[in-house]
Amino acid sequence: MMKNLLFIALTSSVILLGCVEDAFEDGGISNTPQAPSGLQYSSVVQAREFGVLISAPPTYNSFGAIPTFEIVAVHDEDGNPLDDAIIDDFFSIRNAVPDTVTVDPENAFVNADGDTIRTFPAINASDIGRIRIEGGNPLAEGRYFFDIQMTTVFGDQSFSATFERVFELYLGPQLASGLVYIPGGQNLLISGGATSTTEPIVIGANPDYRFELGDNTDKFTIDATNGVITLNSGYTPTDEPEIVSPTIHIVSNISGEIVSFNPITIYISNDPFDVPKLVVSVFYPSFEFENTEFGYRIHTVEQGDPRILFNRANADAKVGSDRPAENVNQKRLVINLVRPAASGQVEHESWAIMNAQDLGAYEFGFDVEAEFFTKNRFIEYKTDGTSPSFFDTFVSTDYRGDFSTATWTEVTDQLVSIIELAGAFPAENQFDGFPYPGDQQGLDPGNVKNPSKNSDNLYTRSIFNMRDYVGMSNVTVAFRVKTNFEGTLDHTNGEGRSGQWWLSDFNITAYEQ
Repeated sequence: MMKNLLFIALTSSVILLGCVEDAFEDGGISNTPQAPSGLQYSSVVQAREFGVLISAPPTYNSFGAIPTFEIVAVHDEDGNPLDDAIIDDFFSIRNAVPDTVTVDPENAFVNADGDTIRTFPAINASDIGRIRIEGGNPLAEGRYFFDIQMTTVFGDQSFSATFERVFELYLGPQLASGLVYIPGGQNLLISGGATSTTEPIVIGANPDYRFELGDNTDKFTIDATNGVITLNSGYTPTDEPEIVSPTIHIVSNISGEIVSFNPITIYISNDPFDVPKLVVSVFYPSFEFENTEFGYRIHTVEQGDPRILFNRANADAKVGSDRPAENVNQKRLVINLVRPAASGQVEHESWAIMNAQDLGAYEFGFDVEAEFFTKNRFIEYKTDGTSPSFFDTFVSTDYRGDFSTATWTEVTDQLVSIIELAGAFPAENQFDGFPYPGDQQGLDPGNVKNPSKNSDNLYTRSIFNMRDYVGMSNVTVAFRVKTNFEGTLDHTNGEGRSGQWWLSDFNITAYEQ
């Protein structure tokens, strides 16, 4: 007879184990208590030196118990143990944690004592045994082997087993994340002047590398050691000036891996030429699908209703004046906060998180800006005059895929915005901040409405100056859509409609100073 229920919460889902009769007996697990066995990780995991690593979860036999894991020791390929302080500071292994499962109100029930049951104690055992190494760790290129201890408890009996060298990790050489020539455009003269560029700055690479030209070898040579590009003697330009952006390979001497850049524009001429400032498109995601390949991911804090989510629609031409030619399938993100065929609106909070960007290459002589376009539609204020929903902008420098552990700084009030006027965005209409949602009419308890900043059903172009983040290696911009009420909100008499939000053509651009 089943007497106890064990719930395991896996991410956002809950799986009930032990629905088979006699799976549990008097609070103990019926399997014969014994030490865990068969712990296995993927044979070799490859990552980058000094970077973040999250392993796949292991397989094992715990004979029905939920095990706990501990990293006992880590050795390099020569058998030398890592210092315990390094393990404590940078290494962790996931274990089960207590959790609570909230029952949908429609499924709440009354137990034998007459109490209404709305929550259950649970155990969050998702991905237990997964190993994580934080970025900035001191582990250099090479192989590392992990000894993992696994423990299970059956009633008052505890069993442990240590699995030596059960996880093997290879850290490949750190590859270059940026290559910068200062200035970004340089004039090489056929005679009587400079025939070589400045020496570039390499960002983030293991120092054992060399430079190679990927093209234009008829025009230039490159010094393999320092990256200086020299105009070939006797070369005659086809135009004057001839403008060339050569591909430069940074090749790891350790692994032979290649990272390619087009970091410089060279103007070849007989006479000195006034070189224009460089403009670099750092990041311009197409939003075609929800994954990092297309530039973003969605994190939902509170769903409210499964029908409330970010969808995609074709982007408008009016907000794509700087859109790259390759973004032929550019989409915009659209979220409708009003439930279809339902009178009561529910609380909702979700985030559109852009891919993290390495701005280290722009530390020397660049200004960097993020630009994006938003639109709010069908928002009708609550009875007190406030908006039922908001759209806010955040930045994180430590987000690496785990939303809950990242630090998010709101920067909405640091934006500079222009509201669409006749399909254009006139510079003279620029203002600091972000417009209050809706048509700016009615009660204004917070003194936040301004009739001259009515963005209702109009695009708003916003710029975020990223001066404080230039030089940082992991900068993530995110946008939060959040309702502004508790419980439910009825849309009646033209009041209290949460509306719809659009996000389009987010991009980051670097401008040479």
